[in-house]
Amino acid sequence: MRNELRTKTAKFYEEAEKRSFVANKVGFGDVRAKPESLVSSCAGRFTVVPVSAKRGDGLEQLREGVYDVVRVYTKPPGGKADLTKPSVVRRGSTVGDVAETAHKDFARNLKYAQVWGSGKFDGQRGRRDYILQEGNIVELHI
Repeated sequence: MRNELRTKTAKFYEEAEKRSFVANKVGFGDVRAKPESLVSSCAGRFTVVPVSAKRGDGLEQLREGVYDVVRVYTKPPGGKADLTKPSVVRRGSTVGDVAETAHKDFARNLKYAQVWGSGKFDGQRGRRDYILQEGNIVELHI
């Protein structure tokens, strides 16, 4: 039971590193000083965006974080892309970043990728550092 809890906690933190969390009701009652301590205690593990919807505090930072992403799609070599399940990554993410989201072994063993949607021609080869754009389709070759 204890090992299972440790495994689940470790998995939560591993997944949380890829996400941002929103802390609402900042400034509600006597909690004015707590957002800073929450942000600092989570630093390095995941991003916390403190907001107050009532006062409007932090909404611009939240908007930038939410809309600073692109959707990319993966497909198996020779197969079709599943356009119903995008990988949502931060703007400026690379082929290597998408390989990491698919599986850590993909990122480690990635030889090259083919990218559709933003190159000079469809199916253009992209290296690990190729920066992806909204709607790209990526075929990872390991």
